[in-house]
Amino acid sequence: MEVAEKDPGADLRRLSNREKTMPVDRLRPRYSLRSMACLLRIAPSSYHYHHAGIGVGRYAGLRARVARAFADSKGRYGYRRVKAALGTGVSENAVRRLMAEGGLSAHVPKRRRYSSYEGETTPAPGNLVNRDFTAERPNEKWLTDTTRDQGRRREGVPLADDRLP
Repeated sequence: MEVAEKDPGADLRRLSNREKTMPVDRLRPRYSLRSMACLLRIAPSSYHYHHAGIGVGRYAGLRARVARAFADSKGRYGYRRVKAALGTGVSENAVRRLMAEGGLSAHVPKRRRYSSYEGETTPAPGNLVNRDFTAERPNEKWLTDTTRDQGRRREGVPLADDRLP
């Protein structure tokens, strides 16, 4: 009567088939289904129908193992890694369903957006040429294009060079 959550003086014959299924589940390791079905006056097919609806099901022992594997990972593992940690032949969908039923979901950090900002910028160098690009002799003033990324070849061209047109 404790299992069915009824008063101690309740009549066994007045229990519903669903309520009769609970004590049968408890006593199943000690007694056969046939003897308990006779005693409680429940058909074995009714027992199996209500047993499937209660959710005791085939993954009852796996729930605790899934929760333990999730707790061991400190909440970092998703269903794929929990399945790998279990090392059993159970499907990913079953592990996923058990984790959802238990409210176990891994923390997924938010994606950070790209930012080219790297901190404070250095002050601009002084303007030494003052827009006077004439040179009287070679290697006096050098010119380079700072708008293009030139890779390893970061070399300038002297203004007073004979190679310029």
